[in-house]
Amino acid sequence: MANIHGRPPPFILEALPVMKIQEPTLRALVTAGSVRELVAQQVNSGDGSVWVLLVRVGTMDAPLERQRGGPREFKSLDAVASLVGSLGLMELAVKLGA
Repeated sequence: MANIHGRPPPFILEALPVMKIQEPTLRALVTAGSVRELVAQQVNSGDGSVWVLLVRVGTMDAPLERQRGGPREFKSLDAVASLVGSLGLMELAVKLGA
């Protein structure tokens, strides 16, 4: 769904559907060409500001999950970019603040 400017609405972590994507699944989705977009979003956590990687697959949006559950948190944008580069992708959208 797009807003009046033709852009999708901003990601809201709490409103994302319950879709679990861990790194092995993300790699398989990228290989299959199913990932529409990757977005690094800055969020506040108990330890300050961190980054999460949001994955758009088809009409679903989901954060990259840790192996033990919960969104995987990155300390820096460079760490997110490194993961995206290791997937063989050259594009990453960035959203500052929650």
